[in-house]
Amino acid sequence: MTLPIVLIATGCLLSGVLVGCSTDKLNHSNSKASTLAGESNIHDNIKSVIENGKSSHDDLQNLKAQLEQQQQQLEMMNAEQQALQKQLKRQKLTLDIKPTANANAGRTTQGTASTAYIAFLEKESEFTDIEALVAKEISIIPNRATSVTLHIPQDARFVAVKVGLRYTKKRSQLLIPLDSLNFETPLALNIGACDVSITGGINPELAPTFTTKLNYYQQPLVSCS
Repeated sequence: MTLPIVLIATGCLLSGVLVGCSTDKLNHSNSKASTLAGESNIHDNIKSVIENGKSSHDDLQNLKAQLEQQQQQLEMMNAEQQALQKQLKRQKLTLDIKPTANANAGRTTQGTASTAYIAFLEKESEFTDIEALVAKEISIIPNRATSVTLHIPQDARFVAVKVGLRYTKKRSQLLIPLDSLNFETPLALNIGACDVSITGGINPELAPTFTTKLNYYQQPLVSCS
């Protein structure tokens, strides 16, 4: 009877060692899991204090400190997650182009199509080289909306849009600071007979002049007159 008991005890010790090693690696590789597990330990400590009914002032202060530390860790994790989500959103730009029925005078035949050039710029001085730095070319077809999602280069500070309306021989160019965009919604451009306007995707708090002064974004805004 003694030998089986010894074997069982030895097996338990070995199992404990193996489990302990595995647990240590897991905790080391996942600090967030450890933080959440800490909540369970704190709850167990609170339960123990209540059940024993012999809590001292020091015990309560220790529990309070643990709870405050746990709360700070959770707030930091939440802030990091929000910052990451914001950063991921700023890596892509969705652009909705909405030509009206009379865009480019309504011409749809081959050889009269118009083109929108989209480019990301690091410097405002690059605005004259939109076609050389173009990231995307989009054909403008009257009454046919187009939506594209583009990756934003890390060092880009502006998005530039150049629309050449071939039949009416009009051109509109827009230089938009990326900091003024609302990445929660697409940047929407409305293309008319011979002009271009921004209809969405701008944060008015960051660019308050947009609502009253469209040429803040247009260089120049070409009208039909």
